[in-house]
Amino acid sequence: MKKTASMLKDEGGIAMMMAIFTVTVLMIIATEVMYETNVELIVSSQQVNQLKAHYAAKAGVQISLLRIAIYRKAAAMAGDMIPTSMLDPIWQMPFSWPPVVPDAASTITKGEIQKAVKASQMQAQYVATIESEGSKIDINDLDSPSKVVADSTRQQILQIFQSQMENDEEFQARHRGDDFESLVDAITDYIDADKTGRGKNGGDESALYPDRPNELIPPNSPFKTLEELHMVAGMTDEIYELLKSRVTVYGTKGVNINYAKKDVLMSLSPQITPERADKIIEDRGKKERGPFKDQDDFLQYLGSLGIQGNPFQDKDGKQTVPLLFDPEFNFRIRSTGQAGRAQKEITAIVFDTDAVQSRLHEFLMNEKPKTPTNPNDPPKNPNDPPKDPNATANPNDKNTAAKKKKPAAPKGAPNIVFMQEV
Repeated sequence: MKKTASMLKDEGGIAMMMAIFTVTVLMIIATEVMYETNVELIVSSQQVNQLKAHYAAKAGVQISLLRIAIYRKAAAMAGDMIPTSMLDPIWQMPFSWPPVVPDAASTITKGEIQKAVKASQMQAQYVATIESEGSKIDINDLDSPSKVVADSTRQQILQIFQSQMENDEEFQARHRGDDFESLVDAITDYIDADKTGRGKNGGDESALYPDRPNELIPPNSPFKTLEELHMVAGMTDEIYELLKSRVTVYGTKGVNINYAKKDVLMSLSPQITPERADKIIEDRGKKERGPFKDQDDFLQYLGSLGIQGNPFQDKDGKQTVPLLFDPEFNFRIRSTGQAGRAQKEITAIVFDTDAVQSRLHEFLMNEKPKTPTNPNDPPKNPNDPPKDPNATANPNDKNTAAKKKKPAAPKGAPNIVFMQEV
């Protein structure tokens, strides 16, 4: 049977529709495949960039450790011959890769830097900074075995709140009537070994945490990180933000005056006002003044600012605030690596354990009661010449030489006690 023209026309239309439908399905499939491929490409590229950013940040940490090691050796070799302020730029200056080329640099210098950047083949960049950790207050020292260290830490933290109340009207309005002493007691109870609350928090310490009865709160152990402060009863986000730039959990059993920031200097004594703290920071950085050599030098300087006497001693003449003037050996490294849109930040703490233990031992030895004279001891020879308190120590005496000997730089690579990547 022959197909009519209308039948042939209908079959042609159906074939056309099927062809269009098939092409449409193929286009949808192709578009989906292309989309999935692009997504996978983007994801894989982002993963590669994250890896590049990670290793760039690690490179920043490694170069920072090298700078700290160089600084340690330079400080140990220089002794008293070179002021610390001349060596501090070894670690204080931020370092970035690729290096920032100053506009004043010569054409030759710029060419050498560009040549080094090309030779490195690093497809990422990083910025690394090093901060002094010894310039902060160690929050764990609230429970120090040394009474001097524990009491001074408490007073410094209370002084932070007092200074904020005096210099920030908005803070004062929000916290008028707050009991900061009870908050410091709660922080101390959180880390001390016993389970009895201090001050107004007397009784069982766990009573401050009724909403967490089944948890080991408080843990009665030192803080591992500053973020753990959020767990303390009475701690708010605002108080935490106030403390976090001023305190640390990697302290040096004292405050290094030559590196302490303004707020930490103000926490040492009510007599150190904001204006005086600014002046201290300004003058210690001047070439003609330089860093403070020791406590006597610092007290003499404070006298020129109108602060009479020793604000770091109690009425009995005992030291209330441990002050340090040594070269800094405890640091916080922050290194940020970036590749494409990926970014990684590594924080590392370098800690000189031996120096910290030595200082704590010194405080404890000074706090030991002196051994009373034994009446059974043989009497002193009356012909022996009396000791002159102003006599100069014999430089050939081994004990004197040991006391005067400058501490050597820590051996080996800097000791990292904490590292975190975000």
